[in-house]
Amino acid sequence: MTPGEASVPRRKRFSFFRLMGGVAVGALVMAGVAVTTTTSASAASGGSGALSYAAIEGFWIDAGGTAASAKTAAAIAIAESGGNPGAIQQGVGYCGAGSDRAGWGLWQITCGDSVPQYGQDFQMLDPWNNAEAAFAKYVAAGESFSPWTTYTNESYTAYVQSVAPAFIADPGQWTPRGAAPAGTHNSSQPGVTSGPGIPNAPTPSASYVTAAHVKSTGLWSVTASKAATSFPVGVASGTSPAIAAQGSGYVIAFQATGGDLWSITSGGAATHFPVGMKAGTSPSIIATSGGGYVIAVQTNSGDLWTITNTKAATAFDVGMAAGTSPSIVATSGGYTVAVQTNTGKLWTVTNTKAATAFDVGMAAGTSPSIAATSGGYTVAVQTNTHVLWTITNTKAATAFHIGMEGGTSPAILATSGGYVVAAEANNGDLWSVTNTNAATHFSIGMATDSSPSIAAVGSGYVIAVQTNSSDLWTVTNTNAATAFGVGLAAGTSPAILPR
Repeated sequence: MTPGEASVPRRKRFSFFRLMGGVAVGALVMAGVAVTTTTSASAASGGSGALSYAAIEGFWIDAGGTAASAKTAAAIAIAESGGNPGAIQQGVGYCGAGSDRAGWGLWQITCGDSVPQYGQDFQMLDPWNNAEAAFAKYVAAGESFSPWTTYTNESYTAYVQSVAPAFIADPGQWTPRGAAPAGTHNSSQPGVTSGPGIPNAPTPSASYVTAAHVKSTGLWSVTASKAATSFPVGVASGTSPAIAAQGSGYVIAFQATGGDLWSITSGGAATHFPVGMKAGTSPSIIATSGGGYVIAVQTNSGDLWTITNTKAATAFDVGMAAGTSPSIVATSGGYTVAVQTNTGKLWTVTNTKAATAFDVGMAAGTSPSIAATSGGYTVAVQTNTHVLWTITNTKAATAFHIGMEGGTSPAILATSGGYVVAAEANNGDLWSVTNTNAATHFSIGMATDSSPSIAAVGSGYVIAVQTNSSDLWTVTNTNAATAFGVGLAAGTSPAILPR
């Protein structure tokens, strides 16, 4: 907590779940026993796994590319390397004839020293250096992507997304994926940078904005510096807003007091959508290219719908469970929405209406959270045994030894190493856990029937919650907490967006 701030009262009820084969087999009430072992997550010496599409676009633009070409460049990077900056092509020589030459990093630069002014070999596993080299090849080809066969054979098209670019600091060399070929000039140094840095790169900061349903007064946004904006709109009881970036500002989606879906921008421009929402449910929103957005909702007929900023609506033949809300994320080819269906099971569905049913029963009144991760997506849920689980698009499931508070939902954030999930544990406290099972306990008691929201901020993350004193608080991955003195409506949850 920050100096001078009082701690939030904590509840004294604890449960411990022993998991066997992913099934909760018992519960034991033990006063004073934590839900799980407290293990602070430690920073790795270098990133690993795939970068997000938006981050790859950002590196391309940093290197000199346009926003329009970044969309294609990111798709090529995913086709070439799976979006993994540490990818080293296997089964080929260092720099032989024809195709017998290893590709390095995001854009598979061959040979590893073919654009030596930006580094060579393992230095190409720094996504910034790789972007510089790739952009140089693009320019040398007459501003054409013809040097990449995944472009000329059009296989990259399967990976094109429409998402706004994200700009992150240079992370240095990535953890290698695969062994280096004979003849390599240097050695792996994960986290180490080389050469000039990103020009005009923003210094990572703790900048963010939250959107919240404030007690008595309706919809507010509040920045990290506690600058608050009250919007002259009514928000339906028991519902929460969702927030997404829009240019240099943001747009908030919410269920209005009349039950219809509305959005409002940071500049105060409001849009009414002709979509009635189910009572007690909330929207989910993602930004799309050109300042647009897509919102997912449970309609008043109990079905899943999406609608764009231009009011183009799509109805899905997917019935949703009462009192639950969808979660939407940008994925290859468009978007994917995760829902709890009216059978109590987890489903996902894409913008092309390709549906996937998961044999995962969810707790009544809880909603999934979805994030784009390496190879597709990962969904976090509270199961019907009240335990936190995640499951990927390939149906690889992970059960965590964290019992969750009834009626609450987790929030998941993709990271360079996988993901981190924030959840209200069954003692009422906030916890986070990574895909490697590194858990962090925050001494913050949360309100009943509220859920956390999480965003990547600076080099870590920030979680926004409604505390058990009904106030808006945020807390960082380093346990630095901020109280905003803003009372939230009962049964609602804040949303958070990095700035």
